Amino acid sequence: MNQEIKRFFIKVSLLMILLLVAGFVAFFWVVPEYYSPVFLIAALFFYVFTLLIHAWQLNSAKKSLAEFTRSNMIAMFVKLMVYLAFTITILAISKKNAIAFVVVIMVLYISFTVAEVTSLAKFSRSRDKKTEN
Repeated sequence: MNQEIKRFFIKVSLLMILLLVAGFVAFFWVVPEYYSPVFLIAALFFYVFTLLIHAWQLNSAKKSLAEFTRSNMIAMFVKLMVYLAFTITILAISKKNAIAFVVVIMVLYISFTVAEVTSLAKFSRSRDKKTEN
């Protein structure tokens, strides 16, 4: 496993732990009536899918800027479609606590997307500095 992927794995794992602790506090002490076991499945889904997509993007970023740009656009589209399909499927199966589920999905999407974009930006800047020298 290369260094960038290892760093991202640690960063996203810490984010996942933070989100799980926040979710535990929120759904067991603040608003327990809105809890659903699907929330844990959604968190694990976002975690694994983000790791896979990010590894693919890093590998394409090592090849060329054009390859990275193309793969980044494809990755964004694929992520949005997969997340949308996941959300629609869960909502079709169970409409109970639908608003809470959508809020959880939004928090997961924003959290993991911010982590991924900051990691890719940092990688891109370090790659640009290496090519300048």
